[in-house]
Amino acid sequence: MAKECFYELFSRIKDDSRLADLFNQVLHKLDIVRMMSAPSTFEKKEEDEYVAKMFYESCLWELYLHGVIDKLNRWVKVLSEYESEFGSNWKYYASSKRLESIKEYGGDDKDYDTEGNIRTLNLSNEDLECYSILTDLVQDDWRDIVQETNPEHLSGLCASLQTQAKISITDVLKNISGQEIPMYKEDKDGNMIKMTFADRALSKASDESRADDLSTMVLFVCHSIQLIIEKIRALDNFKDNKAELISIHKDIECLLNTNFIEMDIFNEITK
Repeated sequence: MAKECFYELFSRIKDDSRLADLFNQVLHKLDIVRMMSAPSTFEKKEEDEYVAKMFYESCLWELYLHGVIDKLNRWVKVLSEYESEFGSNWKYYASSKRLESIKEYGGDDKDYDTEGNIRTLNLSNEDLECYSILTDLVQDDWRDIVQETNPEHLSGLCASLQTQAKISITDVLKNISGQEIPMYKEDKDGNMIKMTFADRALSKASDESRADDLSTMVLFVCHSIQLIIEKIRALDNFKDNKAELISIHKDIECLLNTNFIEMDIFNEITK
């Protein structure tokens, strides 16, 4: 038996946060997009171009949702260390990270004294800049899908979520077979009973409403991350920024726990 393609379904996020759980719900609802667009042969037809683009975009959705959880957890780890181990002192943090980096990877000539020892005294801001807490939080030296993604980039994801909610598999099968396909639900006694037309209409309305909620949540998280990045970039690299980073730390943990209304930047987003 042929092995199933590893990309036929979205991989789920392995994380205990509430946000990861909601993202996994999004991935579950979008599985149909991946199944319909995943390549299955070398042969290519003219009409396959749209499908290929959809598959490519679906890979970016997956990369982004996984990346958001990784990024938020990393930010929490870095900020917790900055506050608890370094007392929110930027120079102490940067000096320590510089020393660790040079010991592990080596440094430039200017990082050593005349006897070949790592310089640890009279370090300038320039010596420490690339090891600062702000540089650790937001890097511009390589491409980063989480840092670069804006809400408009996720329009395809949201449209697919909403389209999927509007499509009923039973309606598709009915159109193919010409016969009504029964649907069932569990009653309060645990028995499976046939759904009425009203039951199916309510179920479909509920699915559409859930798709709207998930879309709104994804866009909110994306916008929040961009605001957090803007706040970090606006800070002075050579100051402790204690209060500002504590506030950012709180907002990041609120994002992971989906306590959106508790975020300090909530009012900025909902203006």
